[in-house]
Amino acid sequence: MQWLKGYGDAGAGFYGMDVYVPLYREHQAPGDRMASGTPTAHEASLLMGATMAASMIGIFVGIFFLFLNIDIAVRIAAAILVGVVGIISYVRHSIYYKSDQIRMGWRQDHPEFQLEVGYANLAIGLWALIIAAFNWGSFACGLIIAIYATYLLCTLSLHIFEARAEGDLHITAHRSRAMRSVFSTGFFVLVQFGFAAIAFARAGMIPFLHL
Repeated sequence: MQWLKGYGDAGAGFYGMDVYVPLYREHQAPGDRMASGTPTAHEASLLMGATMAASMIGIFVGIFFLFLNIDIAVRIAAAILVGVVGIISYVRHSIYYKSDQIRMGWRQDHPEFQLEVGYANLAIGLWALIIAAFNWGSFACGLIIAIYATYLLCTLSLHIFEARAEGDLHITAHRSRAMRSVFSTGFFVLVQFGFAAIAFARAGMIPFLHL
């Protein structure tokens, strides 16, 4: 194993401290093969932009179809807001994980936990696509949306904690990124729970509320 040392630049994170980056020569994870040279945040930033674009498309199209056909609307929400977003998140977390670490300002010697987060996104995303493609019904769509929304609600709590970390409040870039994560993730979670509630109501699972 070889180590590199950085000093407070974009590749070394936001903290302005020495960062040791492991370069693995054996047992490479997928992200180690993504490109030659030093990783940058470019790939992860593009994937994050794709996630945001897919989210906005899914929200707009889903709301549009709510006025036409609720069953199709919740299938669209499951397919895009969970399926597409989940798979893109898998690629960012598990394949381009080094780039994602730089984008977030995080570093760790062993990225296994980060890879596991990506695999969780992949598993939920794949089942969302299957449920939507085979039309397993509003209840199944609502359940997979609610599961992903609950997962993201847990990540939201981490973003809130990060944004409130007093030791990092003087770092403008870190604070602004954390606050953006709080607002964007919070909005996305609310939308997902909204679609899940509509799907459950459509399936007759909410007393006194039937769509």
